[in-house]
Amino acid sequence: MDTERSLPRRTRATALIALAAISIVGAGLAFLYSAQSSKPQPASASDNPLLVTRDFVTYSFMSPTEGWAMDMTSGTAFTASRLTIFRTVDRGRRWEKQLSLSDAFFGYGALPLQAVDQAHCFMLLRGPSKELLFRTADRGAHWDQLAVPDPNVEVVTFTDKDYGWLLTSGNDLYVTRDAGSSWQPLPAPPQDASALRLRLPTEAWMTGVDSGPPHVYSSSDGGQRWHRHDLPSPAGGSWDPNSYFQSSVELLPHAGVVAHVLRDGDPAPFTLTSFDGGGTWRYVRPPSAAVAYQDASEWWAMGSTSLYKSSDGGQTWTEVNSTLPDWMYRPNLYILDPEHAWVSVSVPASLTAPGGNGLAFTDDGGLHWTRAQVPHES
Repeated sequence: MDTERSLPRRTRATALIALAAISIVGAGLAFLYSAQSSKPQPASASDNPLLVTRDFVTYSFMSPTEGWAMDMTSGTAFTASRLTIFRTVDRGRRWEKQLSLSDAFFGYGALPLQAVDQAHCFMLLRGPSKELLFRTADRGAHWDQLAVPDPNVEVVTFTDKDYGWLLTSGNDLYVTRDAGSSWQPLPAPPQDASALRLRLPTEAWMTGVDSGPPHVYSSSDGGQRWHRHDLPSPAGGSWDPNSYFQSSVELLPHAGVVAHVLRDGDPAPFTLTSFDGGGTWRYVRPPSAAVAYQDASEWWAMGSTSLYKSSDGGQTWTEVNSTLPDWMYRPNLYILDPEHAWVSVSVPASLTAPGGNGLAFTDDGGLHWTRAQVPHES
């Protein structure tokens, strides 16, 4: 591996993952494999369900009733860390523990779970010198560690239970067609490309992090070739070549992409959309709120008190609820269909209840929200 290429890539990977991962600090390395997690255990008694947790929990929902949760609690130099995976099939009334990693490991963190269907889920653990990839094919009853082609994995992403790509910190790209059991090399993407996003075996996107105007890359032939797309400057202006830009790209459900450009010194990023493979781009102006995508045209945006919706891909917005519960702060939306969505929130402390991280769902398009039990250790 070329040292001059790998060190900058590793630095960028560390910076990017810091936004999405929680470091798990402890001593030694101890994983529980299939035999140790062969039977799901109840998370806790349901008589007095807890509605908040101090832990950092990420979720992946497959339906209005079924979902996964990863609970990450960091340790210190003197206390063990913990990572626990839960699953619910009854809308969070009960969370069953699927896997527990305790007395864990120094310097490791975890990306959010990648659930591709009700039975199949992947988990990437990132460490100071190597990454570890795990897979379940039976709804979390058993977890198997998979071999990876390079110890320095930046991104692993799957489109279904069999097909996925792996990008290393040295900018090497691999493909699997058998659920990670084996990996084959693909042509290397552009040297400054990062943050891999994969929609289909034939469609992938990456963010450009090199100097120059903000740009992204796309491939429409399974990673054989990559095309650079310079993002147009805002109307009436131009990109200052002396400014520093941070770009990112998101895939909309089924079709279309969203690109974000944060210019050094600006309070909020510019947001653009493309629905023709990056040939043309259009600026949109979402509300100052957390944005999630029901499909390519139907978007939701949730702030601390209001829910907004757009039916034209973010061009115009309508406030549909201005009286969200007062316990909803810093929401993270998971939209399933026009009526059903989940939201993880930060709940402020009050005189009668502790603060922490909570969970809620809606059955009527966001007009009303019901708090759900959060996963926790018994």
